[in-house]
Amino acid sequence: MRRSNSNADRGVSTVIDVGMALLFITASVLILGVYLGDGTGDPARETGADATVVGHSGEHDGLSAARATEVLSESTISVTYSVEDVRTEDDELFDEPVITDASTYRRTDHGSPIGLLADAALANHRIDGEPVLAYGDEYEEAVDWAIRENLLGAERNFYVIAEWEPYDGARINGTATAGERPPPNADVSSTTTTVPSGFESVDEDELESNWIAAEDWWDGWIDDMADHWSDVNDSSDVPGLTGSDNKSYAAAGAAIGETVVDGFFPPATSQYALENQGINRELKVYHYRSMVETVGDFSFRSPDTHPPLVRHRANAQTANRRVLHGQEGGYDFTDADALAAWIGADIPRAFAEEFAEIDDEYDGEERDRRKLETVLEALSIEDVTITIQTWNE
Repeated sequence: MRRSNSNADRGVSTVIDVGMALLFITASVLILGVYLGDGTGDPARETGADATVVGHSGEHDGLSAARATEVLSESTISVTYSVEDVRTEDDELFDEPVITDASTYRRTDHGSPIGLLADAALANHRIDGEPVLAYGDEYEEAVDWAIRENLLGAERNFYVIAEWEPYDGARINGTATAGERPPPNADVSSTTTTVPSGFESVDEDELESNWIAAEDWWDGWIDDMADHWSDVNDSSDVPGLTGSDNKSYAAAGAAIGETVVDGFFPPATSQYALENQGINRELKVYHYRSMVETVGDFSFRSPDTHPPLVRHRANAQTANRRVLHGQEGGYDFTDADALAAWIGADIPRAFAEEFAEIDDEYDGEERDRRKLETVLEALSIEDVTITIQTWNE
């Protein structure tokens, strides 16, 4: 179900482009314009060496979920954090810069608490349950601490969940939370809203045309891949996915996967990072390497696939294409070694129950269209869903 979009501001340095700004912990928190309860406030007061609250109310018996949503949307947090834990990663995934100093692994991010928790959900993106980035949990903890200690208050009963997935039931997803889960018997007040993920929406017209005309799409697509990569066999037949609709699933995997890849690796800013020197470049390279190795056996460590990440040969568009479709000569929907193939295989799993019911009731073009509509209605890549719960003991 599509929900109304919140106006909450996102972090200025979006978590999607991890190499440029998003990274984590140690907290320097500034909260602006926070009015709890009925909105009346006292003058600004110091809450600690690194935190200030401007405007706050007196004692309150409780905080409604709607009021908490307003506070979390309209306040501003600035957090300084470190990503030094990335140094504990596999040496072949992360290369430490030659020159480092005390500030190398420190970053600052700011925005609304809801926006930053959404960023944390994206930083926590997982593929089939396996985290892609080593430091997502620490960013989540930093935002959680800021909300608990400096905004809603450690003594208040609240729980906030940020969830991102490109389509319902996707095994590529991200979650972040703040606060504590409510007790089983609590009288819970709850609201749900969305904030932008920073990803472009999937081109539904393209997905529809490719799904319905899957045979033609596959033939044209494989020809195009052969034009890009000389080793691709342009006579390749049906991709090895389960079910009679495998080419439609392949078309969906390509359309959805392209949006996911360009969301995590925006071509322009990724190119800039890859051409740069120092920590921003190494974090971007690390994200590319970790993404492809979490998806499958394809690796950016090998000589054949490494060139797009080499600074003097940097090419973000080529790197993105390889994340999406695999290495030259190695693309095959049968092994899901790249994201398009992986999503193509995930589609029939995510919608297995719905597709089975459609198969029982429809056939031919109507059956194909019903399945397509099911997928289109489930797309949510451009949103992070935020659920806020509050309660009284």
